[in-house]
Amino acid sequence: MLLCLETINPDSCDDCGLCCEGIGSPVLLYASRGDDSEPHPYRPDDLPAELLDEINFHFSGLARGQEPQERCLWYDTDSRRCRHYQWRPQVCRDYALGGDACLLERENYLKSVNEA
Repeated sequence: MLLCLETINPDSCDDCGLCCEGIGSPVLLYASRGDDSEPHPYRPDDLPAELLDEINFHFSGLARGQEPQERCLWYDTDSRRCRHYQWRPQVCRDYALGGDACLLERENYLKSVNEA
């Protein structure tokens, strides 16, 4: 699917999702650990059980970096949006719209499209 990025300096994440592709799944940080006696260091206390079940099913036994790298588990390629944006991990919240990493991803994408 070809993206239509009209501008290199975005004012919205709509129809983009470049930061969600080729990075693995930051949501793996929410996966259950063997010792449940301590509070989970990354997972929100009120994360819905069905989302936790989805994460545990897909990533059972894997550590960050071992998961498939194509795209985040929660990234919907059709809508080009996070399926559970309100529950995204801190690393996703810290990825600033229009920040250096965002602009670099958009610039690289636009270059690749123009070269094709």
